[in-house]
Amino acid sequence: LPVLGDLDQVLVMTVNPGFGGQKFIEGCLDKVAAIAGWIAERELDVDLEVDGGIGPGTAARAARAGANAFVAGTAVFGSPSYEDAISGLREEARRAREK
Repeated sequence: LPVLGDLDQVLVMTVNPGFGGQKFIEGCLDKVAAIAGWIAERELDVDLEVDGGIGPGTAARAARAGANAFVAGTAVFGSPSYEDAISGLREEARRAREK
């Protein structure tokens, strides 16, 4: 928190780092929401990124918690169409932020 104003981006790992295809850790959403609140309170221009287990469903939950940048590996590279997978995740996150 003391250095938040000095940052351009905060990354929250939503899996245990190490390998792809892991299950999203739901408990990380509380951390994302807390950080998003601090960013909003201080009116900072800081991106809040989530990495791990991001795919259909989890992208929306992370966006509602306050994330605005997403790392999606398996959800994209395991899809027959990278373009469709990325577009779908972007749209899901956009819709979730509007609610």
